[in-house]
Amino acid sequence: MAVTRRTTRAGARAPGTGASSSRAPRPAIRASSSRTKTASKRSSAWARAEIGGARARRSWFVRVWAFDWSSAGASKRVRAFAVVVIACAATYLRDVYVPERVRVAVVGTLPEWVNDTVLARLPALAYVPDSGARGVIGRTMALGGAEPKHPVVIVPGFVSTGLELWRGQACGEHFFRRRMWGTPAMARAFFSNQKCWMEHMRLDAKTGSDPEDIRLRAVRGLEGVDWFVPGYFVWARIIEELGGLGYDANTIHSAAYDWRLSPHMLEVRDGYFSRLKSVIETLHGVSGERVAILAHSYGDTVTRYFFEWVETPVAKGGGGGGKKWVDAHIHAYVDIAGPMLGIPKTIPSLLSGEMRDTAILGELEGMLGGILENAMGRFIGSQIKEVCETFRTWGALWAMLPRGGSKIWGDERSGTPDVDAAGDSVNFFLQLRESGQSSEKSFNHSIMSATSLLFEHLADSVPHNVAEFSHFLDEATRARLKKRIPSIKSKVAPNFGDSLTSPLPHAPNMKVYCLYGVGKPSERAYAYERVDDALRPYQLDVDQSRNGVLTRGVWQVDGDGSIPLVSLGYVCRHWRDNRKLNPANVSVVSREYHHRALPLGVGGFQGKTEGDHVNIMGNEDMIADILSVVAGRAEDVRERIVSDIDHLSSVIDARFASANPRESF
Repeated sequence: MAVTRRTTRAGARAPGTGASSSRAPRPAIRASSSRTKTASKRSSAWARAEIGGARARRSWFVRVWAFDWSSAGASKRVRAFAVVVIACAATYLRDVYVPERVRVAVVGTLPEWVNDTVLARLPALAYVPDSGARGVIGRTMALGGAEPKHPVVIVPGFVSTGLELWRGQACGEHFFRRRMWGTPAMARAFFSNQKCWMEHMRLDAKTGSDPEDIRLRAVRGLEGVDWFVPGYFVWARIIEELGGLGYDANTIHSAAYDWRLSPHMLEVRDGYFSRLKSVIETLHGVSGERVAILAHSYGDTVTRYFFEWVETPVAKGGGGGGKKWVDAHIHAYVDIAGPMLGIPKTIPSLLSGEMRDTAILGELEGMLGGILENAMGRFIGSQIKEVCETFRTWGALWAMLPRGGSKIWGDERSGTPDVDAAGDSVNFFLQLRESGQSSEKSFNHSIMSATSLLFEHLADSVPHNVAEFSHFLDEATRARLKKRIPSIKSKVAPNFGDSLTSPLPHAPNMKVYCLYGVGKPSERAYAYERVDDALRPYQLDVDQSRNGVLTRGVWQVDGDGSIPLVSLGYVCRHWRDNRKLNPANVSVVSREYHHRALPLGVGGFQGKTEGDHVNIMGNEDMIADILSVVAGRAEDVRERIVSDIDHLSSVIDARFASANPRESF
């Protein structure tokens, strides 16, 4: 159960603790005069709730604790499940002290799959809320002589920036300048009218930009990237520690953006890279120091695009900064969990709307009985279809498609370099079987044929994205698509920032740091079936499981829980000695953080030692490394490899070396 305990004042009794569990807890003592009115009201409200509701809560937990899932009817299961979910949400989202016996009771009530899937994937919680412990790492380093040196620019990742409504349809007009993504306002917008919310989150399939009469824009400033909703931090921990070191709003800039857009459309619609260039020049001019860029996840894709864009002449679609601009303005680029070779799950996300978690619907159906086959099944199915249509309009997902072809992702002839399932290398990326047939009759797709399948399947429904990213395709598939979409040639976007073809900036004084987690299973290959559904003819084959490597239609390998190791680490290792991709001999340092989840009582769900793709943002070791970089203490950040990335890199390098020169680096 993801609950953070509040640190209580000396002498104050924590609610729910004390003598006998049969006695109602005593009301909280009166807040001291030094407390704010907000804190006083919160304490009073908690006291009233304790007096009036202790008996009801106690009897509620007894009933849930004693609930027999196996013998209850379907309707009772649904009601009980809803109660448990609401209880979990209430205790997880609220920053309150929860007695240990209550936590144990609620957690024990949950089926094991909820703990292993849903709760295990929740983002990190606030770090020691209201305890005065914020910025400890930064303050400690400051006492040791460290101080702010390089201005910091934050480039957030996918889905981690708040989006607010500036123009909407009639159903959403009352949400003007309220967040449709992020903060509790998102939940209000979603549950008040789910169809309306989904329409506002969607982009125009023909332009890749705003639908008619709808404008969502990124929330500017640090408040747009610090917290997703109250209690769930994104950049908040790092910002707090930068503050502890001595940084403030004048030396930290959040380069927030609409994460739905492709990098190309960020500049076309919002002038994002032009503004980013101007901000960096201003920070450099005011401080006299070069800037450190911190990017997380999709932010890495955006930043690498920016590096090539800013060096490219305006006549060729770039920013016109010239070859020396990056070296003159950028001290360090810190890539946090960047998908440099793309993310495998983007293909199933676009193909069927699956985000892996949808596979748990099979488990949900088993727990709730046959009720999912009726009204609830139709409701969930319709929502998945809406989500599927929305995903496909987001250019950002297309920008994170896997790249590198069979040399990196494998094929039927040579197998995959990073997957060994029970002694047999998986020789496909997507295994597809017809509904009703056995898995032995499946057709195996390589990464290239799976990508071609995706583009040809969606060419008519999202023509803009298919055209913009057609450089992912082989010549034969591209030729077929040109016949279906005559305008495809004019819509192909510049392929700036491609990690396998675009060299690092000519910046010998810049340093690159690749920081990422390992030791957590990540999606790598998929088993699908073709069903009779016009919108979602390809669906995850959740019946396929084998040897603990294949789980409900998904093969997993080492990674950070979202991105496989090869995409996290290969390019950074390859940059070190490759003069074609690193002509200026830029210093590249890789540091891996092995995933280690802590028990709840000592910081679980705070990311202190985690390598998880999201929770790594709270990893104290990584935060200390980042502070060393921005403080100009590069000597404190040394290479650390704990995974098999070097062996994996050597295998891939050998594949490229033996390939046709046109396919190699």
